[in-house]
Amino acid sequence: MESDEQFDQLALRDVELGALASRGRRRSLGIMILAFFPISFLVMATNDDYSFANVIPVGVTFVGAISYSWGKWRRRPEDSQSVAFVGLDRKRQWATYRSMLRGSCIEDPVVLTIVESIHHHLRRSLAAVVATTVAIAVMGLVLVEVGSDGVSFWVPVAIVVLAGGALAEHCWIVNRVGLVIERSRR
Repeated sequence: MESDEQFDQLALRDVELGALASRGRRRSLGIMILAFFPISFLVMATNDDYSFANVIPVGVTFVGAISYSWGKWRRRPEDSQSVAFVGLDRKRQWATYRSMLRGSCIEDPVVLTIVESIHHHLRRSLAAVVATTVAIAVMGLVLVEVGSDGVSFWVPVAIVVLAGGALAEHCWIVNRVGLVIERSRR
């Protein structure tokens, strides 16, 4: 393949990634806005207080999260390749899910680029995910022990099992994505 032809293919791939990232940002923003409403009512139901004053902290959190995410996506386009997966059509998303489940290769070069970006991010953040999950599990155990009178033995066990399951899942996904990328590059 000539270098001009390769350059044209890379340019087309970059244009498509940019369009997918833009569509993914809009979809993600819509999902975040739509998630605000059920979470607000869940907070009110959990507190057993249905005044709208309880929604203000949740709303401030959502506005902060949305503005942070939008700014990050605009400021660092290389990180928004992972949000480009949300911009894919359903057919390409399901083909990727099937590839991950079966461990088979991904034929679409644009989807492969997105998956490689996600894999790089997952590998880079592995230590932070492990530390955060362990810290949350420990805090949950401490809160259960401090705030309970004769709590069941199964509550701490469930916390440890869920934390271990979350860590095992994250490691499995990192390994599976690496396998699929390796098979796709052959």
